[in-house]
Amino acid sequence: MTDLSRIAAIMSDIGISVTSAQALSGGHSRETWLVTCADNRRVVLRFGDARSHIEAAILNRAKTVVPVPEVIACGVGFLVSEFVEGQTLEELLRTGIAAGEGEALAAQLGQSVAAIGTVAFDRPGFFTDGDLSVGKTLPQAHQLASLCTEWLGKSGRFTSSEVAGWNELCTQNFEILAPLNQISRLVHSDMNPKNIIVNRVDGRWKLKAFIDWEFAHSGCPFADVGNFCRFASEYPQGFLHSFVKAFEDAAPLITEDWQQQARVLDMIALSDLASRPVGHVVGDKAEALIRSWSASGIPPLV
Repeated sequence: MTDLSRIAAIMSDIGISVTSAQALSGGHSRETWLVTCADNRRVVLRFGDARSHIEAAILNRAKTVVPVPEVIACGVGFLVSEFVEGQTLEELLRTGIAAGEGEALAAQLGQSVAAIGTVAFDRPGFFTDGDLSVGKTLPQAHQLASLCTEWLGKSGRFTSSEVAGWNELCTQNFEILAPLNQISRLVHSDMNPKNIIVNRVDGRWKLKAFIDWEFAHSGCPFADVGNFCRFASEYPQGFLHSFVKAFEDAAPLITEDWQQQARVLDMIALSDLASRPVGHVVGDKAEALIRSWSASGIPPLV
């Protein structure tokens, strides 16, 4: 069966006729297609696994506080959602944005990331069903050194002494995460410019949607800030300062050490990214950051 036939069969089951389909990038573990329907409407079809219904539930919960694609249908192993017109923030930053406009958009994004963190759950952990029940998990502080060491050790990018050095840095920052252990708010967990859709509306750039929620969980919202600020050199001057200030002003909870905690939380994601094969673009960038942090210490958020 061709890709188009496979897609057409799924869409037909939900009452939609298909004229064409184009593969899209994005999503670590989801095959994603832009589908043009017979009525000229465009939708996004994401193939997945049993977690597709969890992702649909996350979108429905998140849309109460921030813009996300509307869920059209969800079945065994697939999710159909609206196609949001615009471009990714990654594309916009690549082409350039005026300083004043950039800072205004960054502030809007910071406020919106804070809004995601207003969605509360009973406990931290990963979602287990379409009701967004949260399974039991160890507090993030207790996973830091073990997860980071495991991923770096199997990456093939680092010597044993380099892995030991990263483990030591994790261990040194173990306790700073302790106050966050019981925080149970919605975390997107892949908050980077390729997962943010923006568009120009009435002469200014506006957030249109957060996409790709496949890693979302219940935890500390500071993780999304650490993620967003990870590759600071890729943002124009003043952009991250505006983003961080807006988040801090709007966040439902904040701690004295929240900016450093955001960085430390991102060490887990950095280590995961560095486990990708050599030549993986983001994996290579994560490797460079790990080497930099190991040599010079964890840098300020902004």
